Amino acid sequence: MRPVGLIVVAIVLALSAPASATGNVRIQQRDGSVQMYTGVTFKIANKTLTMESADKYSRVVLRGADCAHEGDIVRCTGGAFTLFQGGEAHAVKFRSATFYFNLTDQDQTMPLSTMKVGAHSVVFVMQTAKGTYVTGNGKLDQEPAP
Repeated sequence: MRPVGLIVVAIVLALSAPASATGNVRIQQRDGSVQMYTGVTFKIANKTLTMESADKYSRVVLRGADCAHEGDIVRCTGGAFTLFQGGEAHAVKFRSATFYFNLTDQDQTMPLSTMKVGAHSVVFVMQTAKGTYVTGNGKLDQEPAP
């Protein structure tokens, strides 16, 4: 096969491969410094939002204490926030944590807002007890069974 043919085959295979379900996380410290993380994987199961870093080194688990449907969006408030890093688990104290997820095939407008949550996506905001804000959004890699 000629090189051009191999390139075309490679492009077709790449375009037909399943898309990676990832998103972004932004962490703003109390002093104003900001770190951005891309390629984060999001999973929802049993009222729990799990985020895993692109390098698989860090994982954050936010367990929802209370989840309720608001139209086609599910809103959960945080009950427990745990950081797993380097094989160790660290409970993180927080002031507030809320995540919204949309399991439909269409973008949905959040209640009392103009902000939209994309199809099969999550949006979240957390504030730690020390004043750090953690926000993010992205496509869900895993969703709860209907």
